[in-house]
Amino acid sequence: MFYTLRCMVLRAMKKTQNSPRILRILALALSFLVQMTLVLETSYATEVIKIAVGIPLTGPLAKQGQEVANAVKLAAEEWNERGGVLGARIEVLEADDQGNPQMGVTAAEKIIADPAVMGVVYGITSVTCIPASEKFEAANLVMISPGCTNPKVTDRGLKVVNRVCARDDAQGPAGAIFAVEELKAKKIAIFDDGTTGPRGAADEFEKKAKELGAQTFRFVIKAGDKDLRSILGTVPKDVQVIYASLWSPEASLMAKQLPEVGLDVRMIGPDGQFEPVDYIQASGGAAEGNYVSFLAPDMRKVPEAAEFVKKFEAQYGPLSSYGPLAYEAANIILTAIQKVGKADRAAIRDAVRATKDYRGILGVPISFDEKGDVAGGVIYFYQVKNNAFEQVKTIVVK
Repeated sequence: MFYTLRCMVLRAMKKTQNSPRILRILALALSFLVQMTLVLETSYATEVIKIAVGIPLTGPLAKQGQEVANAVKLAAEEWNERGGVLGARIEVLEADDQGNPQMGVTAAEKIIADPAVMGVVYGITSVTCIPASEKFEAANLVMISPGCTNPKVTDRGLKVVNRVCARDDAQGPAGAIFAVEELKAKKIAIFDDGTTGPRGAADEFEKKAKELGAQTFRFVIKAGDKDLRSILGTVPKDVQVIYASLWSPEASLMAKQLPEVGLDVRMIGPDGQFEPVDYIQASGGAAEGNYVSFLAPDMRKVPEAAEFVKKFEAQYGPLSSYGPLAYEAANIILTAIQKVGKADRAAIRDAVRATKDYRGILGVPISFDEKGDVAGGVIYFYQVKNNAFEQVKTIVVK
């Protein structure tokens, strides 16, 4: 309403430029309306505090993104049941980045423009996390990522960026250790899709595998490819493992098409494949026996997560991927807001970075280092057994 009145006053000022007295009256009216607008916006911001979530809500990664959004909403609901934060009700602002860097920037700008947003749970794709975080840095708006693993996400020295997941320079080497020491692989084919996150994990895997004495063969596909048989046909038939640093749609397709080119070999993949519907079910049984690394333990075996798992699955269905990490991130941000005691983006940014030994649902204390990385580098390995993920190994990379 005030915006409309301001427009009307401005139009009237243009029409009355030859009448100084009327012009002064209209100028006073415009000043009053601007002040009223600021008062109302400030009042609204103190009645409602928002936490934003930026993830792919549409496109091939939508299932993982929806789980992240639902986990953040569950955290907000629980805080609201306890009275909110700073006496204000908590609302969740969702922004769809589609896993696309340009859309990531648009999503970040949408989040920043809302003065009630005091923190962001952002990103499962490093290719969107990196450009979006630069926008958040300029706005002093803190973000915690549940799934952006590329080292560059935190290596740029940004004050706002933190993550509750391990980095690819832990996950990639852990995959190589698992392949060489557990599976006794000496010849390994390595695939990625050329994008920031998968390529980074593949690079780190290859470096460590060579260090451990394995022979590696490198391949690149394009995200969204629907037929991988031509490139799979060039893989040496005597490789013992394929490290497929791919998202679940392409990984499930690869698992299905390997037998068609005469390859009988197990795959290992990073966190992007930890999705039972999009990977295990989509493979039609071909993923059985394959391995996937992930950034959190089996939540059903973590006592601290029992209540979260129960509530989440009652409301949103089976837990499958980044939800626990997002829930932890949302609670860390809301705890920081409570500690700061006021809706101040810069102060909340600093309070989140100072997080030390936060104990939530992940079963391990969360502390952030000077870069915003979570202390420790614990990687959890799962095997596909009977159409489900079963945790089989934990590797800590230092």
